[in-house]
Amino acid sequence: MKKINCWEFMKCGKGLSSNGKGKCGRCPVADQIMADGSNGGKNGGRICWIIAESCDEGEVKCSDVYRKSSCFSCEFRFKVMVEEGMLNVCNATGSYLELSRL
Repeated sequence: MKKINCWEFMKCGKGLSSNGKGKCGRCPVADQIMADGSNGGKNGGRICWIIAESCDEGEVKCSDVYRKSSCFSCEFRFKVMVEEGMLNVCNATGSYLELSRL
């Protein structure tokens, strides 16, 4: 199974093939070369929720069809977590943090 990047999943047109000009421009996630290879993606394409949450307000605009209201609840993030086997780790960590607040 080919691992896809966020711009392929979202079909936003702001991925690596974007020239950065025009109304949409290129997403900062696609330019994050330090993240190249993370979760098997190109640049920040498979850890976009980490990069997008650290960007200035309004810098990253994802399709609301998949993203809902935040990167944390995004369908693409969930897809990557399942594909990489990280969902159980995240659920366990979340449960631990919830219990530690009590």
